[in-house]
Amino acid sequence: MDCFKELSDEEIQVLASISTPKLLRKKEKLLEPGQPFNHLFILTSGLLRFFFDDENGVEINTFLPSEKEVAFLESPESYSPEGTKKYTIQAVIDSQIFLFNKGEFEQTAFQHKGIYNLYLKSLKQIISILSARTEQFCKSSPLSRYEDFLSSHPFVCQNANRKYIANFLGITPNSLSRITARDNKKKNQGKK
Repeated sequence: MDCFKELSDEEIQVLASISTPKLLRKKEKLLEPGQPFNHLFILTSGLLRFFFDDENGVEINTFLPSEKEVAFLESPESYSPEGTKKYTIQAVIDSQIFLFNKGEFEQTAFQHKGIYNLYLKSLKQIISILSARTEQFCKSSPLSRYEDFLSSHPFVCQNANRKYIANFLGITPNSLSRITARDNKKKNQGKK
């Protein structure tokens, strides 16, 4: 991963010594509602989805990270005060992660400037992604959200179920089908 280029060989060795590799098969869950989860992790290959069930039992996808994005990830609830744990983290395709005990990782990060900076950069990237996503929902049409997502997340578009993508974009699968049909029709007319 490109993000590790900023680390010294010693810092990479330190991270390796405190990590646990884990392969998540397609649809396997890393975290389920109500489960304690005191870890953070690096997604080195694959695609995950973070979701919760709303009051009607409908899954709401809030994050679809691939290895192309953030270095360090954790449950969204790890930033909130104690309360009900409602999130699920699930592999969309076979995915490889490296798990870190959060306390041990943070202690290590305070001892190694490169690891600390990489963690801080990851947190800033997550905030930036969530900020951009919030702005999109406030000011962009479903078509615009889809076009932006298609251009900025081609790996996710190729590998995620269309139902997950539609839900992530805040539209129904039928609406996504109509949008893609119109988009394909427009592209085909432009070729003539």
